[in-house]
Amino acid sequence: MSVFYENVDYDGLLAKMDQKSFVIDVRERHELAATGSLPNSLNFKLGELENDLSLPAEVFEKKYNVPKPDKDNNEIVFSCARGNRSRRAAEIAFKLDYKKLFNYTGGWAEWSVKYPSA
Repeated sequence: MSVFYENVDYDGLLAKMDQKSFVIDVRERHELAATGSLPNSLNFKLGELENDLSLPAEVFEKKYNVPKPDKDNNEIVFSCARGNRSRRAAEIAFKLDYKKLFNYTGGWAEWSVKYPSA
């Protein structure tokens, strides 16, 4: 099977954030509580991702307070701690017919070192 998502590094992630791409962190909530999260990111548990991306648009919007990503037009960047769960998340989204998918390979491990803290 061919690759159906692109890997992005730290600079690539910053560019995607500037373009208002959806950034979805698939780490567990206790991880986010311990470390913090990427700016303006959404948190989906990896185990719930398939269900959440399959929700009707109005249910999705009520749950996450943002419009549901459009399968053909919106870019989605997945992130986790080190890039493994986010790769699986991209695979799940691809199976649901999402087209513009990206995996932030550095994950929180890279972000926490490179991003200037406030």
